[in-house]
Amino acid sequence: MQYGLMGNRVNKIDAKGRISIPAYMRGELGSEFIASRGTGKCLALYPLDEWDKFVASIENVKHTKRKQLKLFFLANAERMSLDGQGRLLLNEELRKCVDLIDENEAVVFGNGNKVEIWNCKQFADEVGGISVEEVEDILDEFDI
Repeated sequence: MQYGLMGNRVNKIDAKGRISIPAYMRGELGSEFIASRGTGKCLALYPLDEWDKFVASIENVKHTKRKQLKLFFLANAERMSLDGQGRLLLNEELRKCVDLIDENEAVVFGNGNKVEIWNCKQFADEVGGISVEEVEDILDEFDI
């Protein structure tokens, strides 16, 4: 991924639980990808190679914490693909995990190496909770 996944769009969730993934993100995801819970109460879609890297990094964590991470991320993971119109079918269980069960819209967010699907209000709260000063402090801390 030269530039990685970025940007966000608010897309409709149809009556069958399908959401369209923006065309520019589809190519980065590939024809098949892994859907799992993400951090911050979102659904994370990983290209297969990024999922493999993520799972390998979990293996380097201490045993007790590794078990927690596996239960959180792998227990709900599922290999998926988009339909012919670029839509993802969000099953009821995944929608419950990320507070999308009664929603008709969600934010599709390109987060570097993965796509995240968020409840619109929760995404706005997360973004709104970040101050410019905090970002500047982090950039300074890591000399970016």
